[in-house]
Amino acid sequence: MRARVALTPELIVDAASRLAENAGADALSIRALGKELGVDPTAVYRHFRDRDQIVLEVADRLLSGIVDGLPADLAWRARLEWLAQEVVRSFVAHPAIAPILALRTTRRQGEFRLAEAILGALRDAGLSDERAAVQHRVFDDTVMSYAAMISAYTAMDESSREGDESAWSREYRALPVRRYPNIAAVAQHFSGIEDETVLQELVGALLDRVEKLAAAE
Repeated sequence: MRARVALTPELIVDAASRLAENAGADALSIRALGKELGVDPTAVYRHFRDRDQIVLEVADRLLSGIVDGLPADLAWRARLEWLAQEVVRSFVAHPAIAPILALRTTRRQGEFRLAEAILGALRDAGLSDERAAVQHRVFDDTVMSYAAMISAYTAMDESSREGDESAWSREYRALPVRRYPNIAAVAQHFSGIEDETVLQELVGALLDRVEKLAAAE
């Protein structure tokens, strides 16, 4: 006879996180949660209205973990650079959850805290409230999208990744110069570009824009 489990929202989210990490978010069902927790699946409904609420709780927990680590003594630009790097790192570490955060609004404390941190940095940079609101969306949407892409790529099987990566030094460099003169001119540099470099350039462009907007206030 199984011991009775005193269900709490935290226990349910813990179990949902394990299921998502081990089998993917699509495997996260109320029935699967009941089995994971050793309870009748209907017991889950005493704490959550439906599966979607649980999915958003799982995703929001990841955002809370990101904000928890934010150093308190960073200048506004360094804060946003740190957040961008940490979002990518966290998404890569949790590929089953990353697509949810790239598409959904969790409407929970983790998301609110992340928005507060981003907006605080943008207002510290000197942006007006209206411009801070716009640049928050630009920063958040851009970083989340890039992080989800890198997460999905990292989760691919190794042979597929190797094929894609070798294309920069093989197929691109083998293209005929007359037909693709611009590619031929720069192809030798493609293979040395790291994801971290792309992220730095991407975030740098966003933050340079913030500085220009702040200077014009």
